[in-house]
Amino acid sequence: MTDLMDSAAIFEEHRAFLHSLAYRMLGILADAEDIVQEAWLRWVAVPAAEIDAPRSFLAKTVTRLCLDHLKSARVRRETYVGEWLPEPVADEETGAPGSDEVSYAMLHAMERLTPTERAAFLLHDVFGESFEEIGNFLSRTAESCRQLASRARKHLKAEAPRHEVEAGAGRRLATAFLKAARGGDLAGLKRLLLDDAILISDGGGVVRAALWPIYGSDRIARMYESLTRRNRIPDEVREVRFNGLDGLAYVREGQVSDVMLFEPWGAKIGRMYVMRNPGKLERLGI
Repeated sequence: MTDLMDSAAIFEEHRAFLHSLAYRMLGILADAEDIVQEAWLRWVAVPAAEIDAPRSFLAKTVTRLCLDHLKSARVRRETYVGEWLPEPVADEETGAPGSDEVSYAMLHAMERLTPTERAAFLLHDVFGESFEEIGNFLSRTAESCRQLASRARKHLKAEAPRHEVEAGAGRRLATAFLKAARGGDLAGLKRLLLDDAILISDGGGVVRAALWPIYGSDRIARMYESLTRRNRIPDEVREVRFNGLDGLAYVREGQVSDVMLFEPWGAKIGRMYVMRNPGKLERLGI
């Protein structure tokens, strides 16, 4: 019993890190929790005397479980209806590190990385693991892992905003967008969006959502102006912040039906992420 209590105490010391790693690898909170639970079962199955470095053992276990999970997840996503977006969560639910390091926009961009590129980037650039240690996790050389992380950085840099973001821009844009949308102000909506803005929505085939990204300020603005004319914007709309981005949550009959997150590029909206899949909204607790 004492050994089990000691094992539990050690595991709890690392739980936030493991949860954060698993969520950022997978993009789904429930899947991350399942991975951490499986890591716990494997942790207690190994005699404590055989584990020299608990954090390393647990990080390696979670990393490999996530890589295995992503193999099947990739197959499922090939048949996913429409665009796939990560589950939005409050920053504090993912554990350290902070949202500035892995925003919602970056989580979405990381979907284009291979699983091993994603693992090497997160473990080194976000969680500070050495490439030698990552090589142990991935059964690769340190140099190979260095190259994986480098390729990931190059891709993510290409996806990054092209302009400096003004302080408080996200909150200001969310407030202004709601005002313009409620008023059916087509010109006002277009002024808030870059000409080449992109809207990506995820309905998961469960609720109505655009199956492909919507490109351009004119098309996006006209869509929201149309929603106003058809009384599709609910009375209750809350300003929210998830995964480092500001946005809006539509609430219908006490349930969140939509979460819109705005990625500022300079002083305007460069990308909008719209989550409508009920399965990815039910845990928000708004």
